[in-house]
Amino acid sequence: MISIVVPVYNEESNVEPLFNEIVNVIANGDSEVEVIFVDDGSQDNTLKKLKALQANQSTSQVKLRVLELQRNYGQTPALLAGLNNSKGEIIVTLDGDLQNDPHDIPKLLGELSNGYDVICGWRKNRHDSLLKKFFSKINNLLNRRLNKVAIHDSGCTLRAYKREAITNLQLFAEEHRYIPSIIASKGFKIGEMETTHHPRVNGKTKYGFKRLFRGFNDLLTLRMLKKWGQTPSRLFNFYSFVSFAAGSICALWALFERVLFFRIWTAAYPEPLPLRTNSLLLIGFSLALFGLFLFLLGFFAELLYRQITDPNKSYQIKREWS
Repeated sequence: MISIVVPVYNEESNVEPLFNEIVNVIANGDSEVEVIFVDDGSQDNTLKKLKALQANQSTSQVKLRVLELQRNYGQTPALLAGLNNSKGEIIVTLDGDLQNDPHDIPKLLGELSNGYDVICGWRKNRHDSLLKKFFSKINNLLNRRLNKVAIHDSGCTLRAYKREAITNLQLFAEEHRYIPSIIASKGFKIGEMETTHHPRVNGKTKYGFKRLFRGFNDLLTLRMLKKWGQTPSRLFNFYSFVSFAAGSICALWALFERVLFFRIWTAAYPEPLPLRTNSLLLIGFSLALFGLFLFLLGFFAELLYRQITDPNKSYQIKREWS
């Protein structure tokens, strides 16, 4: 079975043509297909349109399932809800705004059969604003450098996955764009292919500056988790050692000046020894205490990590319509 997961939020004008297009593309295939629309708390008639599509469904080869979430959680939880509730051995994800082209799905599946665990779409000729494309290029460059994943478009939702690649997948914040990086860190093979990208015709984009900066933050968080996620105390211990060592050096140097240079100074200058050494001593003790604080913080972070094994789900399904 092939599962196609589509998270949607206020896409009443797009869900029907998108579903019909998906059916036209895959209806002649040999595999059983389920299309899962995840309604992320839409405020328009998106859910109503999806239920109408179910009632008027004409093909038995393609099963339409609708997951209604309790409220609007965001794209990452909505996508995770669809992935966790899918039944197929192959899972395809795409956006619900008609900018991804369903005709690329068979091509993704063909590439997936060439020994890859994930195939990512690459919107090489992207129909978006210059500002969005600019920030996307920066984000993709950082992703390649920090996470060592050779893909050009981490923000493209159009992807194909093998079931084993997304088993036990945990996503937080807005990490859906970095799913290939997370999967690659587990040793799975990631591929990429160029896909068609259409300009948005209906509805409004949900993309904004807040989402851009959150994406950069998630990227840095993933990098740190990849390096220190299982041993957070190592990160804190390194900086605590640096701080404690710097503080100790400052304090020892201040004492060294006081003890050894006091007589030399007083013989050469009538003024008392400057307060600089007192300030240096204060800085030294402050850095040493800060180093101790970082060490204890890392210790408690380690304890916390060992206590938490299964994070709470970031979404709640109100009802499944099938």
